[in-house]
Amino acid sequence: MKRKEFLNKCSTCGALSLIGLFNLDKANAQENSLKKDDTDVEPMNKNQVRQLLKFIDSSINESDKEKIFYKLGIECLYSRNYDKWVVSFRDNQEEFFNRVKRGESKYWEKLEYDKDKSVITLVGRKFQTCVCEYGQCEEPPKSLCNYCCKRFQEEMFGLLLEKKVNVSIDESIILGGERCSTTIFVG
Repeated sequence: MKRKEFLNKCSTCGALSLIGLFNLDKANAQENSLKKDDTDVEPMNKNQVRQLLKFIDSSINESDKEKIFYKLGIECLYSRNYDKWVVSFRDNQEEFFNRVKRGESKYWEKLEYDKDKSVITLVGRKFQTCVCEYGQCEEPPKSLCNYCCKRFQEEMFGLLLEKKVNVSIDESIILGGERCSTTIFVG
């Protein structure tokens, strides 16, 4: 095995083992509830996680980077219980889309499902920075858009529609746009 390949695989392995960091808030809360004296517990350092993600984005090969950030997108959906919220709209999918039409979404300005073309158009609201906590830094990792958000939306809309979907990132704040917008192709 070549030295560079070996180092890349070691970095990837280490990075994957740190994916658990993204559930630290929940883990720390559970741990703290079990402790009588939590004075020796340090709160999660979000800046440290941001720096780790930037390191992964800039130094890991594309294939491994994709795996890591795809996993991050899936964990974002399930660790925050968004999956349960989305599944609650399965029997009334129109309501899911109508919430955006009524202006009830703080992130999305437009969400339309053209069932004849099997395409969902999602237009995000304009923001100054990425709405993701891990994108709130100077030069945020592009993989947050290219892989993490992409996978998050594929999983979310797949759960809602009970179909395989493919997401195309059309515009994103991290990639230089004014908003985050995607096209979701329903399979």
